[in-house]
Amino acid sequence: MTRVVASFLGAGLFNFIWLAAFITFAGKPPGGPVSWLLWCLAPPITSVGFSYGIILFDHYVSKTRTPLLSVLPFILVGCVIGAVVIIPIGQMFIGFGMFVFGGIAVLLREVRLSRQNSGGA
Repeated sequence: MTRVVASFLGAGLFNFIWLAAFITFAGKPPGGPVSWLLWCLAPPITSVGFSYGIILFDHYVSKTRTPLLSVLPFILVGCVIGAVVIIPIGQMFIGFGMFVFGGIAVLLREVRLSRQNSGGA
């Protein structure tokens, strides 16, 4: 469970960095090419944050090395689904969708890993 908390902390940090870049570089009027590029980068950046939270937890607590590509794809799919579901409601809510669906992806990944480690699946 603490791996999930570390994952959310990583996602929060990376999403904050994305938001700071968006506010700084998106410019006015909204809808320009830089703005669209930053909107498209939101799910990958947030999913990397989720992933690095898990990787850092494993490195410092479990003393294991977890490769990024073993963590990232499942969470990236969750963040992209969250963004796609929320964008029609309002683009500024994209963070909520990514956190909900990315968090669900993290939880599903942890359940899958616990089942594999216990020998069940």
